[in-house]
Formats: sequence, C-alpha cells, structure tokens
Amino acid sequence: MNIRALGRWVLMVSAGAVAVGCNSTAIRVGGAPEASVKNCVAAASREFRVPASSVVADKGTTPRDGVYAINLKIGPQGRAALCTTDENSAVGVVYKRPE
Repeated sequence: MNIRALGRWVLMVSAGAVAVGCNSTAIRVGGAPEASVKNCVAAASREFRVPASSVVADKGTTPRDGVYAINLKIGPQGRAALCTTDENSAVGVVYKRPE
C-alpha cells in the first residue's frame, strides 16, 4: 500500500465515522432521557387509542429537577397533549390539552 492509497483509506474511514455519528436515532426532548420519551409516546398511544406512529414528541421542559414535561401531538389533526415523566422513565400523567 503506497502513501496515496493509505491516505484515501484514512479519508474513507473518517468519512464513514462521521456519517455514522450524524445518523443518530436518539430522541431527546427537553433534556428527557430517550426511554422517557418513548414511554410517553407509548402511554399516549394507549390512552388515546391511536397508533404509536401517530404520536409525535413536540418539545419538552424540565419544571423540576428530575421531572420532565413532554408536549405531544396526537393523530393527524395534531391535537395537543402533555406527558409527565421522571428520570427513571416512569410516566406520570398523560392528558389532552384544551383547544
């Protein structure tokens, strides 16, 4: 392997590493752990009897240390809902917001 081939190989490996890093599927909403967001989506899906694919985690806040409030959009109409969860990914309350 000559120096030019080695240089191309290093560039390919570097580009692959960057591409893998950019394709992260992690879900972070308002600082909440990924498992908390997934549990909120699953709970909202059960509560409102819609497929999980129609529940979108919109944004979130941290009203208290270790507690997260995640805004959700439900169904094709995008009805607003709120889910509370904690740092252990336990879901507290899921309710629709009045429109």
